[in-house]
Amino acid sequence: MKFSIRAKISYLLKARHRKGHGIHSPFLFRLITKVIENRGNFSAYPMLKAADENVRNMLKILDMKSFQQQENSNRIDNTRKSKELHLLPARFDRLIFRLVNEFRPRDLAFYGTTFGVTLLAMALADRRLKLDAQVENDHYRSFCRRLADVYEVDTIRISEKGKIAAADFVVIQNPLDPDYCQMVLSTILGASDYSGVVIVCGIHATANMKALWIKNKSNPVISVTLDLFNIGIFICRKGLQKEEFVIRF
Repeated sequence: MKFSIRAKISYLLKARHRKGHGIHSPFLFRLITKVIENRGNFSAYPMLKAADENVRNMLKILDMKSFQQQENSNRIDNTRKSKELHLLPARFDRLIFRLVNEFRPRDLAFYGTTFGVTLLAMALADRRLKLDAQVENDHYRSFCRRLADVYEVDTIRISEKGKIAAADFVVIQNPLDPDYCQMVLSTILGASDYSGVVIVCGIHATANMKALWIKNKSNPVISVTLDLFNIGIFICRKGLQKEEFVIRF
């Protein structure tokens, strides 16, 4: 049985706490019922939907070989799978939008590889903030810049690898390079006074990513971990009891 299938089955068997059942913390109860499970509409959703559909249509004809040449030896040769790992399901981009809107961070940062929809979700949640996006691979950067131009979002600053900044709200997406993900996590979570939200995409994509997720959950800086299968959320906030949840989403 493939790892991804085993991981999905394991997740479904463990996932619970829908509608806040079994959650005693008022903060977490509200986060789950009013933010994560929010089924309402936001003004940015039509733009995110259009961007997601446009990207997916482009990916139907995109040759990933040029993208993969710059990725590490852990690359997945299956073109469809490789595309999926760099483009979240639409409902997760909407969730990231809601999370930025809820936590109201002072700064935003993205590290990894993406086709750009996730960047739009982060930026549209608060147009007053600049989003520093360190996007690996020239092809992904070009893709992201075109998407930001098409939808006239000028608050996204796209660059190559640079100094890792411990922003209040961070998204890490590079499941084909767990070493890179770990480097970013170690830098951000290495500060004992760090307070913020860190989202790691593809935590069950490979055995190495799952091991990374499990390893970092024990970091004393992290108060709450939320496993939503496609993404994992680390909440670092003093005053919260250390807890772990697998949320069916």
